[in-house]
Amino acid sequence: MGSLYVDSTVDELRADGRSLTLYREGQLQGRVPLVPLERVVLQGNLLVETKALQLLAEQGVPVHLVTGRQGAWRAGVIGREHKHAALRVAQVRAHLDAEAAAGFARRWVRRKLEGQLEAATEWLGWNPPRRERVHAARVAIESALAQVDAAGVESLRGLEGAAARAHFDALAAVLPPAVGFAGRNRRPPLDPANALLSLTYTLLHAEWASRLRMAGFDPCVGFYHAVDYGRESLASDLVEPCRPLADRWVAKLFRSSEFRPHDFAMGGERAGCWLKQDARRRYYLAFEAWAGPRRAAWDREAYELAAELGGSDDEAADG
Repeated sequence: MGSLYVDSTVDELRADGRSLTLYREGQLQGRVPLVPLERVVLQGNLLVETKALQLLAEQGVPVHLVTGRQGAWRAGVIGREHKHAALRVAQVRAHLDAEAAAGFARRWVRRKLEGQLEAATEWLGWNPPRRERVHAARVAIESALAQVDAAGVESLRGLEGAAARAHFDALAAVLPPAVGFAGRNRRPPLDPANALLSLTYTLLHAEWASRLRMAGFDPCVGFYHAVDYGRESLASDLVEPCRPLADRWVAKLFRSSEFRPHDFAMGGERAGCWLKQDARRRYYLAFEAWAGPRRAAWDREAYELAAELGGSDDEAADG
């Protein structure tokens, strides 16, 4: 079992029997057996043989397409659609039930704020030079968390926003000054920390979107994030509790000097900050080491949500 990340080190992906083959300028660079794969991420501009996509779809392996430098998710190929239409009907009913939707929203926001509180507690243990900012963030997050259970969806968004500002101020207080992180920015990210945060969130969102489809959900019909054209709102809902975990991981990458400012590029024709090619390979290895042990729990969460909404375990598992 595993993941395959393909970037600009190759320029063509083909199928050969039950394997994927990687080429650069017509020369074979590697061969990957299809059977162990669980996901494929294609980054940048390359030729992909239709047969390769067909084999991956038949195997039920999701394919995620992300842009070259910024690593923004653009599309996915999921393969077989799930047959459990009754679950999607139940999902829409819960979405239209204001109290049911608020209950799910409170659950996920509570978990996110609890995760931010754990992050602040961990960062205080690092004894950072700007310790007072981390302590102030912890107090602000505790205050927001205390109000979650009585909040409606709109109030939750205000509480979440206030906690996020405090959380990222704490993150700015513990990251090395050379990283240049002064708060969250994106589209494009403007500093190395934001570049890693954006790429990590992108991969998490793509994973959750495909996981929800495979469990039988419509990832566009959520309970906390508003429905909007093209927005995978339910995937966004379920990414929220994962964000503090990702933030703690990114902070450790910089604290341990596994990634440094010289691993990133800025300027030129495109605005923003992005990982250089050699650092990107190291990042994907690190991401797999971090995300791999968590995927079984994320899978269980998706199927438990299906059961809670009205789909039995057998139905949810029958793709």
